Amino acid sequence: MALIGGRGLLALTLSIAAGLGLAACDDGAAEGVEIRDARVRIAEVRELVPEQNSRHLVLLDPWRRAQLSPRYGGQVAELLVDDQDTVQAGDLLVRLIDADARGSLMSAQASKTSASERLDDLERQLADARELYASGAGTRREVERLETEIATTKASVRQAAGQILQSKDRKSANAILAPFSGVVTNVGVELGEYAAPGSPMLTLSELDKLAIDVPLSETEVAIHDRGQLSFEVTIRDAAVPAEVEWVAREADAGTNTFTARLRVTNGSGELRAGESVSVSVRGTVGKPVLAVPPTAVRWEGKQAYLLRASTEGAGEEARERLERVDITVHRDVGEGVAIEGPVKIGDRVVSSGPATLVDGDVAVAVPRADDPAQAEPETTRG
Repeated sequence: MALIGGRGLLALTLSIAAGLGLAACDDGAAEGVEIRDARVRIAEVRELVPEQNSRHLVLLDPWRRAQLSPRYGGQVAELLVDDQDTVQAGDLLVRLIDADARGSLMSAQASKTSASERLDDLERQLADARELYASGAGTRREVERLETEIATTKASVRQAAGQILQSKDRKSANAILAPFSGVVTNVGVELGEYAAPGSPMLTLSELDKLAIDVPLSETEVAIHDRGQLSFEVTIRDAAVPAEVEWVAREADAGTNTFTARLRVTNGSGELRAGESVSVSVRGTVGKPVLAVPPTAVRWEGKQAYLLRASTEGAGEEARERLERVDITVHRDVGEGVAIEGPVKIGDRVVSSGPATLVDGDVAVAVPRADDPAQAEPETTRG
């Protein structure tokens, strides 16, 4: 064995000392390690009712809208409204000039007067002819001729009376009146312009009530018929009350949806036709079921299970003892998932935590951010 020099011996001594020091440090570090319990979030088993939910983005419509057109046409003599004017039912909006209607009325009145006078004269002649025929001085043929002429003249009187009514109707049609109270939303004619029969002149909209048309599925209609369908209307990010006016009994053309008409009161005039509306349709479709958050369901192969939590201890020493409970998973219900198994309403289960947790483990429950009751108390610095 070769002898070690002074410097070599010193280096060996320092190396051994360093190794012993590191070992001592490692032992101390190992003794200082704290093994912490897993941290989990807890949720409760709830009872939920399965719902049929749908959401629709539609537009506000006027409760009523009418395009006003002349029946006979004529020149615009008076235009008494402008865009966005508010009018009442029966107000005069436009007056037309129709020379033909005035001439027809005068002609019909003259024809009726003439026919009536002729009828009176013929009836007197018939009375005289009958007296002569009775005395043997007249003929039966003359009596029959006068009777025929009287019948023809009566028909002429009736025809003239009908022409008078038609002419008066045509003359009155020259006055365009508001059929209901509302707002003039469009004026399509100008003063002095000729308005052809049937051409739109004005658009009148009833805006103190507004309509919302929502398409419903066959299932939703069936739920509505049971009285279990509700509508939530949101306009400008605010909830607005609405009432169901009717639900169509016939599907919309080319679809299998049925229109539901909702009524929104707009007495203040703040809402405007054409605004976007969000309508949420909700209806119950079954019996109440047990449900948990989807994140609470764990899987081992094809078997679903929950980790039910039971609190042991109190205060800072409180821990959750976990127990595996096998369940059957059904469809989604709202924000949860329907389950079936040996659990009941109010049972506390792990909704999130390490995937390695198993039956019998111990964990620490941490508060949920959305649960004020479980929020950690605030600390203040002195």
